[in-house]
Amino acid sequence: MLSTRNRPAAGPFTRAETATITIPVLAASLLHSTNMSTAYVALPAMQGNLSATPDQIGWVVTAFIVASALGTTISGWLAVKFGRRLIFLWSIAAFTVTAMLCASADSLEELVLFRALQGFGSAPLLPISQAIMLDTYPRSRHGFAMSIWSMGMILGPVAGPTVGALLTEFYGWRYVFFINVPLGCIAFLGIWMTTPETEKRGISLDWIGLVTLAIGVACLQLVLDRGERQDWFSSPEIIAEAVIAGLCLYLFIAHSLTARSPYIDLAIFRDRNFAVGLALIFVFGVTVFASMFLLPLFLQNVQGYPVLAAGWVLSARGVGTGIAMFLAGVLANRVAGKYLILAGLAAVGVSNVWMTGWNHQVEAAEIIWATVLNGAGMGLMWVSLTTVTFSTLAQRYRTEAAALFALIRSIGASMGTSIVVAVLTRSAQANYTALKDFVSDYSEALRLSPWDLGNEAAVAALRREVLLQAETIAFVNDFALLAITIGAAAPLVLLLRKPGRGAGE
Repeated sequence: MLSTRNRPAAGPFTRAETATITIPVLAASLLHSTNMSTAYVALPAMQGNLSATPDQIGWVVTAFIVASALGTTISGWLAVKFGRRLIFLWSIAAFTVTAMLCASADSLEELVLFRALQGFGSAPLLPISQAIMLDTYPRSRHGFAMSIWSMGMILGPVAGPTVGALLTEFYGWRYVFFINVPLGCIAFLGIWMTTPETEKRGISLDWIGLVTLAIGVACLQLVLDRGERQDWFSSPEIIAEAVIAGLCLYLFIAHSLTARSPYIDLAIFRDRNFAVGLALIFVFGVTVFASMFLLPLFLQNVQGYPVLAAGWVLSARGVGTGIAMFLAGVLANRVAGKYLILAGLAAVGVSNVWMTGWNHQVEAAEIIWATVLNGAGMGLMWVSLTTVTFSTLAQRYRTEAAALFALIRSIGASMGTSIVVAVLTRSAQANYTALKDFVSDYSEALRLSPWDLGNEAAVAALRREVLLQAETIAFVNDFALLAITIGAAAPLVLLLRKPGRGAGE
């Protein structure tokens, strides 16, 4: 193996050296992204084993995402202060240890706590891996570099449901976490042997900015996650959390505008592509990760799919993603990035519109085709967006910008998941209340149906049918919400400018 560990982090590197650095970096980023999604398909099994409700089990996902978002807030500072390579290694080690803790959890509270620790400890993996890829490849090949890096970022969530389904079906949900232990050890060894270190700078951390941002994001997430269970603003807890979130975010913005050395250098937002890219990656996080949460639940709770069958059906997303990533890499230097992003948004939006026509008897073939289209939109949008967002940004902002990019994506993912869970719960309850009013001796439809309201077994079966219909409508409402969100964000793409114009050095 070529000795690249002691080379300058920004190169230049030969092709062989570039490949030597790239492979372990991709392996490490794959750890984080795959782990985020393997838990999705195992949620129903965890729910039954840990005696949790649907909104409670959602915390297994949101705790990881929220903690990851909070950990990302200090990733850039840690990388500059202590060196990118060292923080990368510590992050992999933290991920591996917490994976063992998650696998050994005996209660929902323990699992949520360990997932939060895992999300926080592994938060630097994605922004640092992205920054390493951008430094390893010359600017002229950033499109190619981001398409390769995206294979780890996107194919992880794509392959995750299948891997999670296989492990859950044959070994139990705990092995969804156990499998990360040997993989983490391999990734640690690969990074230790190949990745060069960056120059360390003794910079101070803006603690006021960091603390206000972290508390604001955490409290906002608590409002979204607990609002439905606490009846929103009729609850003193939700009111208090909302006030704290608003106050802290206001203080963060005011402090950033007036401080001499703010936590986030606001000069970074003068780059139009980066500012627009942050808005779009937020929408990406909301829509893509929310659909990843919804589809396994729809297949298993509404369609009645076994966990393994649900995993195989959802793996079809990988077909669309793989094709789209290949096309995005080929077309990166031939087609303006904003048109590829628009195509990706359109594919994700159309797939969600398609899903609004589903019912509890939808055919597997239709689900697969809609999932393939959704995956294609993910691949096109992600590769092009990560390239265009950084295409005009000065190199000195790269690590900080990558951390902020990952933070906004994580916030979008956590908020999107919380919102669709709230809509799903509230809509299912409202639909059930509305539908059960049609169940009576005076209903014309029931008189013409085989249901016998005088038979207790028939009444129980009818109640299950009404619950199923109510839950199906709730899922459809969520798919419609995601489609509307995509449509509202599409005009932002037109604000992007061609890569290379105004690029800093």
